[in-house]
Amino acid sequence: MCIGAHPRSIMNLMEDGGYSHVQRASATTSRSALDLLSLPYSFSQVGLLTAGDFATQANRRRSRAAFGLPSVDTQILEELHHHGVLVPLFRVDLTDGSSDRRIDISKSQTPHHVSSTAVSELFLAASEGRAADPSLENFQSWPQESRRVLWPSVDSGYLYSRHQLLGFDVASSITSELAATRTGETTIAWHLPDSSVPNQPTRDALNSWRSLAIVLCALDTYLWPLVTHTLRHDFSAWRKARLAFDAGDMLSWLGLSSEQAMAQANELKMSASFRDDMGEFYDLIRRAKADAWDTMRGDALAALDFRLAADVLERCVQEIEPPDNGASTLDPPLSHQALSYQPHSLDSALTQMALSPLPSLVIGVEGETEHRLLPRVMELLGIPLDRNLIEIVDFGGTGKDLALLARYAAEPVLGKSVGEYVVLDRPVTRFLVLTDAENKYKTYANRQKQRKILLESLTKNVPIEYRKDLLGYRLRERTVEIRTWGPLPFEFAHFTDGQLADVLTKLALAPHPGGRAALVAHIHAERLSSSPDILDVGWAGRGRISKPGLADATWPILEKRIKRAILKGQQGPPIMKAVLRAYEMAN
Repeated sequence: MCIGAHPRSIMNLMEDGGYSHVQRASATTSRSALDLLSLPYSFSQVGLLTAGDFATQANRRRSRAAFGLPSVDTQILEELHHHGVLVPLFRVDLTDGSSDRRIDISKSQTPHHVSSTAVSELFLAASEGRAADPSLENFQSWPQESRRVLWPSVDSGYLYSRHQLLGFDVASSITSELAATRTGETTIAWHLPDSSVPNQPTRDALNSWRSLAIVLCALDTYLWPLVTHTLRHDFSAWRKARLAFDAGDMLSWLGLSSEQAMAQANELKMSASFRDDMGEFYDLIRRAKADAWDTMRGDALAALDFRLAADVLERCVQEIEPPDNGASTLDPPLSHQALSYQPHSLDSALTQMALSPLPSLVIGVEGETEHRLLPRVMELLGIPLDRNLIEIVDFGGTGKDLALLARYAAEPVLGKSVGEYVVLDRPVTRFLVLTDAENKYKTYANRQKQRKILLESLTKNVPIEYRKDLLGYRLRERTVEIRTWGPLPFEFAHFTDGQLADVLTKLALAPHPGGRAALVAHIHAERLSSSPDILDVGWAGRGRISKPGLADATWPILEKRIKRAILKGQQGPPIMKAVLRAYEMAN
């Protein structure tokens, strides 16, 4: 039965009549893995993997569809090597070397700067004639008897490239045919049945992925850090190698054209798209640091391997033929986009997924009382205390200039222009000012003037033709709104003289010398003054009363009043109406 045919695939007819599809890599080279050892700084950025390490990485990429298949171990890798499904990149022998097999590594900086045991042992073996490319020799059973503690601990140790995980992924139709044979009471060996052993055309297709891995190993020293934004080992050594790197010369050395490299990059992106299960979250994942990528598993990690390889090839081509940034082309589907292809900002990506950390509404309050009570009122009304929805900021008094705060908190960021409109990279954050009617907010005309100042600050960097969408005056269109508690400050707008007298008496160190009636009269006189302030109501022995303390003491009264308004379906006190308006603006 044929499933998932690919235009570049070949079919391998099995003896039992079944078919297996193996996609062929197109960007291949005639270079041996041993040729990589003569390059200036090979394996410094993408290290080599022992058989055990490669098995671990292969298991981390197991698809959910692989349920019931064996976990990869060194015995399975040996079986795959035996049948040409996955041939290691290098073999390092402990036996005496041969002078005719010695490799000149004098121009390589890798032995001097890379401390990895596997890489160090490989280069030492190469200089002594003890390193081999297994693809150039007949298969030999892997030694099992331990000789020493240091790798390789047996007579011959095998090394793989991370890039060979691509070939392992492509060979899944063959590895899924592995069958178990019990070799002892607790020991199981895995083997490919004769009917599933790949024929020569299939082995050639599989070997093309090993060849692609050699190509990627030749390029990754120079380009991998640009993709992952991570540099390993000595910076000076890498910089020297990078400055000497010529992408055109390297492709010529590999026997590749730019067209072949770019075609392979596009094929790898297509393969990633088929393997991907990240959906729209890919747009966020590709912006993460490389260490975070390494925490992924399964299909997501396998898809990332294909995209990393595609980026390396694409960047190489772009160094030869820089892209035409002025060309007007449609963005490819997200799942087909390269890791480094980010046509939109992070703000835009987060906005599109409704994950922006920026709030929908910033509420600016003038003092500690409102800052303390507003969240309690929101909770009482069932409005989520979510900073992604509403953020409350204390701007510290009616005399402060809010223009800078408003711009910092709520300035929209424009993205791509599309005809008669422009996409918002950062969502419009509305700004609601809740304040006492005093100073620059005393009259309606004063408040409209301040609203205009705030709007001008917000739209300073917005082209004139788009500003009208942010300057609406109708209730539902307002980007900036200024509301007061009425003609009186917060405490006088929400509590009666008697309630304030009882609260002050509770907080004071000593009662008012004239008793409650005198205190109520004192508070009433303050209410009628030109600049009423509840803390100006003082007497000998009152002691210090803070605004937060006053807010906490008045909360039970306010809470009871709001609950009563909810039960009766009434608008409630000014702060309740303000919170409901804030929720309306935020949504």
